[in-house]
Amino acid sequence: MTTAYDPRNMEWDYWCRLTEELFAQQQLGNVPEERWRDWVDGLAGVGNFMNSGVPDSRGFEKWQDWAEQFVGIMSVG
Repeated sequence: MTTAYDPRNMEWDYWCRLTEELFAQQQLGNVPEERWRDWVDGLAGVGNFMNSGVPDSRGFEKWQDWAEQFVGIMSVG
């Protein structure tokens, strides 16, 4: 499994672009920060991510909080 990028000290645009490149086969695209929830919810519905237990945006105040959990999930396995 591929390890995701740690979001600490990163702006959304940079982190989203890196993640899009890392998982290019999933064709995630990237969106402006104000649409982070849409992007996260779309990613969470993709087979490999869904099967790994990646959560959607519910319950997360900031994208960084979600991304930290995402990194933890993607680092296991």
